[in-house]
Amino acid sequence: MGDQGDQFTDLAYGLVQALDAWATCVGEPTTIGKPTRKALVAALEREREQLADAGQSRKRIDEALLSYWLKGRGQLLPGSKRNRLPSEEDCAAIARALKEKAPENAQQLPRIGREIADLARRLDVTAGQGWRDRVLASVTAQPAPLAEPTGPVEGTVSDDLTAGRRLWKDWRIWAAAMVAAGAITLLLWPGDGKPATTGKKPDGPATPSAQGMDVGGPEASASATSESLEGNNYRCGMARSTGVVSWKPCALVTEDGKVSFLVQLTNASSKPVTVKTKLAYVQAQVVQTCPDPWGKSAKITVPAGATQTSPSGTCTSSLMPAQAFQARAWVVAEGATQWGYREHSPTLHVQADGAPVWADGA
Repeated sequence: MGDQGDQFTDLAYGLVQALDAWATCVGEPTTIGKPTRKALVAALEREREQLADAGQSRKRIDEALLSYWLKGRGQLLPGSKRNRLPSEEDCAAIARALKEKAPENAQQLPRIGREIADLARRLDVTAGQGWRDRVLASVTAQPAPLAEPTGPVEGTVSDDLTAGRRLWKDWRIWAAAMVAAGAITLLLWPGDGKPATTGKKPDGPATPSAQGMDVGGPEASASATSESLEGNNYRCGMARSTGVVSWKPCALVTEDGKVSFLVQLTNASSKPVTVKTKLAYVQAQVVQTCPDPWGKSAKITVPAGATQTSPSGTCTSSLMPAQAFQARAWVVAEGATQWGYREHSPTLHVQADGAPVWADGA
């Protein structure tokens, strides 16, 4: 029962952040009129009519539905209208409509759509009918005031979020009512609110999750490298989102007989973005902490349009025979006060003779 509850919380945490990532991705260009919401909806409708003429179909996306999706996690509020969540088909269509004026956002959106669809499906399997009403109640974090966006702004991930959308305008009233009724304890994410998203747990017994744990101590600035991972001696986990930054944990077998645990960050926006990251690894089903600052809280600024990876010597372990290894990473927005859900790399199995074999058999 406890494992199922933990799984629901992890999936719920991932979904609300994926919905916030969607709202930011679409809200950022539409807030500054590139394109306007009305123009975006008009382009979507033109395409839908063209598809109909060709004997194909796609669900309609009107301005009311688009505004609903731009609430981010707010569309999951208990008692709110139950529109559908943005599907992979919806996201692909909106990405095509955004491609000319917001190409970077258009590139991000389909991946976010796939993540929302996957998380919603897994929540339905885990919790059954009515899971939407339980999602926000299972999530805890720090409260922060929210402001209605007034126009484009420059700067941090937090600024991008504020410019992109508003989480919901009546959250204080709703939260107070829920707490007064004794139903739940709900606190919002930090003011930066930028999403990181969920993924599968490591192979083997479950270990304590860091979801909800405070970001430890003062963050140290750290340097990442632009060197790309090449060859067949590494594997990376599923890409996750922290706002406009996508990230994934990786494990790399080095020539000196070690395995190196890394995190790779990609900034799809046109501005530098600073995030905080933490690295650990799983060895023989036991979580091990990486050296500071990466093992505690490392602050990384990823240049616009760039991909950066933590240095290969950041966190390593010797290849121990008959043991298995995974990288584990967290990435949150610069101003976050709690770590989000962690993601893992694929498993590296070390055979009895010391030969490393990836879980995919390569």
